[in-house]
Amino acid sequence: MENITIPAVKGLNILVVDDEAGTRAALAIVLKLSGHRAVFATDGDEALEIFEKSAVPFDLIITDHLMVRVSGLDLVHRLREKGFAGEIVVLTAYAGRIEEQEYRKLEVAGIMEKPFDIGELRKWLACIYECHDQARTGQKAACPPRSIEFWWLKRD
Repeated sequence: MENITIPAVKGLNILVVDDEAGTRAALAIVLKLSGHRAVFATDGDEALEIFEKSAVPFDLIITDHLMVRVSGLDLVHRLREKGFAGEIVVLTAYAGRIEEQEYRKLEVAGIMEKPFDIGELRKWLACIYECHDQARTGQKAACPPRSIEFWWLKRD
């Protein structure tokens, strides 16, 4: 079997919100191996508390859609009301029950269906990192996520 090397990206500060321990564990591995810093919340209320108390701003928030108490959509509404202008990716195992148009209005970058493709997630993370890195150095971003067409990564 041929070894495939996927270059790691570094430096994004990410808040992950999911009530499923397995999803949090999978994302923890992918994000750590990719060189990102991640903080994890088990529900929307905890995520809002972490967001408000964080000394370092988040570059990206990855949230589950269907959660107890505060749904992903409610969380995104509240984050936008609190001034979060960064990127948000929504995870869902319930593609037929998701409010895609509402998420689009809130400028969510994309929706990824569970179980998600790790390679596709890493490519998207690399794009976000490149944009943040170029913005930090004053260069024009090659692929600002907001200019990328809203994507929906569905499993086959």
